[in-house]
Amino acid sequence: MLNRQVDPATLSVWRWHCVFIVLSGVLGTVIPSMVFGGWWLLIPVVIAAIGLPGSWLVPAAYYRNLTFAVDDVGIVIHRGVVWHSDVALPRARIQHSDVAQGPLQRRYGVSTLTLYTAGSRHTRIDLPGLTHADALALRDALTGRDGSGV
Repeated sequence: MLNRQVDPATLSVWRWHCVFIVLSGVLGTVIPSMVFGGWWLLIPVVIAAIGLPGSWLVPAAYYRNLTFAVDDVGIVIHRGVVWHSDVALPRARIQHSDVAQGPLQRRYGVSTLTLYTAGSRHTRIDLPGLTHADALALRDALTGRDGSGV
């Protein structure tokens, strides 16, 4: 079983997503900080100073630690920067699946594969960052729609 990394284009998607969140935080604090004045004016500056470099570093760390492997039994997804998790999902437990793309993902040609299972703990498992073609192929292979059976 060979661990595979997700598509590198997903790193750009995650970085843009983080930048949008940071800019929303900056814009959301500009008016209140202008109303209160004084040291409150530093809040948007601090958010930008910490958030923008973090928008570059955090997605890169998450990307390095997101791998998956597919074998005859199912799929294993390893993720996490500080808290690591390994989710092993047998094919027989998959009830249905989705392949989704947001506008930014569509721009960079990546998708998120979502697998749904019965149970209480991991009933929804997301694997972001696959190329759209790979996500469709992996979905079909895991659900038996590729003709190989389950």
